[in-house]
Amino acid sequence: MRNINLNEFKNKKTALVLSGGVVKAAAWHLGVTLALEELGFTLKSNKNSASGELNVQRSLEVSSYVGSSAGAMISVFLASGLTPQEIINGVLGLKKGEMRKLSYRDMFHLHRRKSRPLYNSGHGLFENFPRPLRSLLQPFISFPGLFSTEGARNYLIENVLAVDSFEEFIPDLFIVATQLDHSRKVIFSKYNYPNPSHDSTAVYYTGTKVSDAAAASMSVPPFYAPYPVQNQVTGETDYYIDGEIRETLSTHVAEDNNCDIVISSWTHTPYHFHDEVGSLTNYGLPSIAIQSIYLLIQKKIVASRAKRATALDILDTVSGYMKNEKFNPTQRRDILSILERKLNVNPNVRLIDIYPDHHDYKLFFANSFSLNPESAAHAVKAGYKRAMQILSEPEFL
Repeated sequence: MRNINLNEFKNKKTALVLSGGVVKAAAWHLGVTLALEELGFTLKSNKNSASGELNVQRSLEVSSYVGSSAGAMISVFLASGLTPQEIINGVLGLKKGEMRKLSYRDMFHLHRRKSRPLYNSGHGLFENFPRPLRSLLQPFISFPGLFSTEGARNYLIENVLAVDSFEEFIPDLFIVATQLDHSRKVIFSKYNYPNPSHDSTAVYYTGTKVSDAAAASMSVPPFYAPYPVQNQVTGETDYYIDGEIRETLSTHVAEDNNCDIVISSWTHTPYHFHDEVGSLTNYGLPSIAIQSIYLLIQKKIVASRAKRATALDILDTVSGYMKNEKFNPTQRRDILSILERKLNVNPNVRLIDIYPDHHDYKLFFANSFSLNPESAAHAVKAGYKRAMQILSEPEFL
């Protein structure tokens, strides 16, 4: 194991925020967590906490998990007590493990619920198109999604979850989903926190089963149909889609949970031109579509991080000015506290992003839905190496 000094992380409340991206992202996250384990981090779970270690103070520990889509599933695995190696061996099938391997049948469970539109006019995307074209497209546009995440939910219930309630999880587990019929991001957990200060339409919900929350978060349109979850307050059925539609990385959830360090793992790195690969225009529509999605997602992450950096710079500038002008300590603290609230930033929280290098074109071209062991192995190794690389940078030594 390499000699990496992680004193900055010791005795700090640490969260792991895992993004979506189907199997490719799941394998990447496992590589990242494998590196964290090797560096000495304990991944807090129901299993290791239930074995008489509940009150043991660990100097390096991930105690909070925030997951969206594939990241939600990996978060459930880890919080339940499966080690990264057990998941790699069993779930992904890289080696023979005790767990049943995740199958394409689990991933591509056919959607069987029938839609019942109440409004029959003006809602069709191709309503005014020529009749022959409408007839050709009708089979593809009349379904809310060909597949359902019920298969993945059943896999969790049958192979992973000893308990299916957020309240019964010892580590803090948060699963993010997007409500279909509302501009609302929902964070399922055991905590009824106030609405996040940066987004008044985001809410915390309690009382939902972990398996239902994970299935809701993984319902990526247009592949998967929106997943129904009963609203614990109204008793009505709400439908949910992918947890990253509105916000790619929900690092604010870890901050709401008073975490000091937030490690975010994501795979949405756009391709940069390579002589040996050439232009994406030569690789067809799928590669162009993936690049477009990754560019949109990366822009949101970069904008969020830039906004935070600007806010921290403002705080440093104002703090320096007050020191030079001999403001008394109480006034300085009060003014900086007001600015922190107005700028929605906590300077004491450390954000660390672990994401693929632009030069890893093999990971970019990897099929996100593939359960091929070689493809999964590459993503695991890439995540492991990248985590080790970032955590060995001078700022951590």
